Amino acid sequence: MRTVALDFETANSNLASACSLGIAIYEDGEILDNFEWYFRPYHLYNYFTFTDIHGITREDVENEEEFCFYYEKLAQILKDSIIVAHNAMFDLGVLNAVCDVYGLDHFTNAFLDTVTISRKVYPELINHKLNTVCEYLNIDLSHHNGKSDANGCLMILLKAMGRYDTYDVETFLERIHMKMHCNM
Repeated sequence: MRTVALDFETANSNLASACSLGIAIYEDGEILDNFEWYFRPYHLYNYFTFTDIHGITREDVENEEEFCFYYEKLAQILKDSIIVAHNAMFDLGVLNAVCDVYGLDHFTNAFLDTVTISRKVYPELINHKLNTVCEYLNIDLSHHNGKSDANGCLMILLKAMGRYDTYDVETFLERIHMKMHCNM
């Protein structure tokens, strides 16, 4: 089954202010793609207070399309896929919020949270922040860059599965006694 790691960056504290989405795609034992889309936040939320976190400015996205332009492309990527994210409730919250402001249907994919997975597989870590886990696992990371964060998230999942000698998500979840969740 296809697994798609997602990582959103937002312009500000409003979940509907998404300004970028990093995506990493894994299927049949192979990383198929890793890329990032920049988009202009919905007009009510198009102000940037998180630039110091991710480096994205209003000027960087002023000529980009809005999220709704990418919705069908994302739907094709996510078709029959499991979503994985680090702190998945945040990323799925952003995904649902941007769908809501544009009147688009929510994605109902099953999802996994690599924070939860890393807590279970690597309990010895002092915390399970993305940069901490990636450093521990020697995964290259440019933190708060959507493309890099999505890749880091996917690599955490793959390294955790490798520790249990499987690259099948469902088998891995059985071995660590976890279940997938469903986005609403």
